[in-house]
Amino acid sequence: MPLYFKSICSSSGGNCLALWSEQTRLLIDCGLSSMKRTRQALNSLFGEAKVDSILLTHTHSDHISYYPLRVLEEFGHTIRIHEDCVNQLKEKHFNGYGFKNLNIQPFNNKEFIVGEFLIQPFEVNHNPAYPTYGFQIIHKDKKVVLATDFCEWENIFEYFIDADFIFVESNHDLELLKRFYNPNSRFHMPNPETGNLILNIIKNSKKTPSTIMLGHISDQRNERNLAHKETVSIFKGAGKQIDFELLTAPLKECSELIEIH
Repeated sequence: MPLYFKSICSSSGGNCLALWSEQTRLLIDCGLSSMKRTRQALNSLFGEAKVDSILLTHTHSDHISYYPLRVLEEFGHTIRIHEDCVNQLKEKHFNGYGFKNLNIQPFNNKEFIVGEFLIQPFEVNHNPAYPTYGFQIIHKDKKVVLATDFCEWENIFEYFIDADFIFVESNHDLELLKRFYNPNSRFHMPNPETGNLILNIIKNSKKTPSTIMLGHISDQRNERNLAHKETVSIFKGAGKQIDFELLTAPLKECSELIEIH
């Protein structure tokens, strides 16, 4: 059965990812800038078909905000967010609006099922004030891992092993960070750390992912080619061949359609 992925946008300015099969449709985050853009993204992705769930990683505004919430309520979509983040979502993004018809279904640290997908959330190290989660998603014999907004990988490494597709943050270039310093960058993965994470995933996996996509790229402190080049350089330095498709997500536009196999 085919499994598809597309990045709608992925940067410090907004994040929204889509994963779907023939029967089940997921969004991971919905950090779009307006109600109009949110409607356009949903309609262009799935037409009249309903999204089965929107999985929220955390409550930073580039991952969810008031205007996308209005559209998700209007469309009757289900939002799933960690139970520790529900009150924060309301306090930060409801803006005094009732959202009486917004369907919020909290999850905890245990796996749960949405349609054909078995989803295992895992906490990542990000800003301590904002509990943040990645997702390991199983569909039949395929394993997908999606993780952004984190700064350490050793404690979540096991989730990436033997994945068929990985979407992972490669947020900033260290030289550009010196030029355009941002203290919040300490909560994100620099290109070299992402490269080392991927190298270790490949070394410790029995099978190789078909595709790895780098995302959540800073628009001021990184470039897509720099993120890609850093991982290639780390593999070259280790004498390891890249025998998978290595892609970088566009910051503000949709990526190509990925068929996961």
